[in-house]
Amino acid sequence: MIKPLFFLLLFFCSLQSHSQKLVYKSNGTILDSESQKISPNQVRELLKDNQQLLEDYNDGRSKKTLGNILIISGLGFLTADLVQGVTASGISATPIGGGQYALQDEENNYPSLMTYIGIAAVIIAIPIKIGFSNKIKNVVTEYNNQNATGYKQFNQPRLDLITNSSGIGLRMTLN
Repeated sequence: MIKPLFFLLLFFCSLQSHSQKLVYKSNGTILDSESQKISPNQVRELLKDNQQLLEDYNDGRSKKTLGNILIISGLGFLTADLVQGVTASGISATPIGGGQYALQDEENNYPSLMTYIGIAAVIIAIPIKIGFSNKIKNVVTEYNNQNATGYKQFNQPRLDLITNSSGIGLRMTLN
C-alpha cells in the first residue's frame, strides 16, 4: 500500500517541479525560476491561458508607461522653466556706454505655469508608478499560486470508483 502512494506522491512532485515559477524584481522586471529575465512578450505568452491575469499584467504595463511619461515630461517642464528663468534673469547682451553690460530690469517670473505643470505631473506619476508595481506583483503571485494548486497541469481531474469481477478499484483521470 505504501509503494503505490509513494509513486503517486513522486508523480505529483515531478509535475510541480516542471511548473514555471516567476519572481518579481523592481521596476517591472520578472525573472523565471533560473533567475533569467523574461521579456514582457514572454510573460504574456505564459499568461495567455488566464485572461484575467493577462489583462491585469497589460494594465500594469500601461501604468508603467504612463508613469514614465509623466515623470519625464514633468521633469522636462521643471528643467525648461528653470533654464528659461536663469537665462532671462542673466546679463543683457547689449553693452551700455563704455562696453559694460547692464543687468536686465525685467521682472523675473520664474515659478511660471510650466513649473506648476511639471510639479503636478511628477506628483501624479508617483502613485501611478506605485500602482503598476503592486499590480504586477499581484499577477506574479496569482500565477505562482495557480501553478501550485495545479490549475494549469490538469484541466479536470476526476476520481472514479471502478468495480468488476476481480474487485473494486479507483481510477484517477487527469485530462
